[in-house]
Amino acid sequence: MKISIIICTRNRFDDFTKTLPSIATQTRLPDELIVVDSSDEKRLEAYLTSAKLPFPVRYFHTQPGLTLQRNCGIHESSSDLIFFFDDDVDLDKNYLAEVEKVFASDIDHKIGAVGGKIANTPPQTLRMGFEIAFFGFIRAFFGIVGTRNGKFYPSGMPSHPHINQTSGFIECLSGCCMAFRREVFKKAIFDEALAHYGLMEDVDISKQTLDAGYKIYYQTSATLIHNESPMNRLKVQQWAEMSVVNYDYLFRKSWSKDSWRWFFYYWALIGLFVANFHSLKGLTGTFNGVKKVFSK
Repeated sequence: MKISIIICTRNRFDDFTKTLPSIATQTRLPDELIVVDSSDEKRLEAYLTSAKLPFPVRYFHTQPGLTLQRNCGIHESSSDLIFFFDDDVDLDKNYLAEVEKVFASDIDHKIGAVGGKIANTPPQTLRMGFEIAFFGFIRAFFGIVGTRNGKFYPSGMPSHPHINQTSGFIECLSGCCMAFRREVFKKAIFDEALAHYGLMEDVDISKQTLDAGYKIYYQTSATLIHNESPMNRLKVQQWAEMSVVNYDYLFRKSWSKDSWRWFFYYWALIGLFVANFHSLKGLTGTFNGVKKVFSK
């Protein structure tokens, strides 16, 4: 099997150049790296032209938009397996090899996608421990995005695997580390209606993969650190607003035919208010998102 890595980036030159070494030192090198850049300047193009890497690199410059950029990368790729990484990650040296093993052992092609383990160490202060536990309870109670078992809530919101979860089947991929069989994209594609930052695009592509008849596997031996860059992050109010708007769009697209789920949809909207009660900007963004949704 051949492996293509696709990295979509925008105005994060320093983050990208810190990520690249962990790709170049993989025990199983990729067959190609595709960089889809929407930065205001093309510094990366010059950097990649001069960089000495142990695999071919192809550079493309596009309009901004994460889902648009990812679709461009798919179109330009040529391998059996397509890996997506964020531009601010640090891969364990065996990451590609461990994920490839999962696909190679799945001779019936039942597994369409594989996610790796984000091995960030959470802060160890008493206050942070309390906040993680408290807000984790709120998120689980209302069925909104949080850490649980890697499966969808009845609301259609995703959950991420808990820190001690073992390898096995899940339903929700994390956008910073996703790998797919190429054949999945005959039936699924990143939704370009999720414009710009593309918040929850990983939720949507996970649901499309499942709806196409494939399974998703969580491989804990494939680990990475996600050094979440402060560059190009949405501000709190923008994030809260987009969380409501994109959730509403995806719920109506993928889950609304099940009439019983509408209770959990409204319950999740209440949960988004509760989860942001400590932040005026978060509450304002949530309110603006709900206002947009119900004023259509």
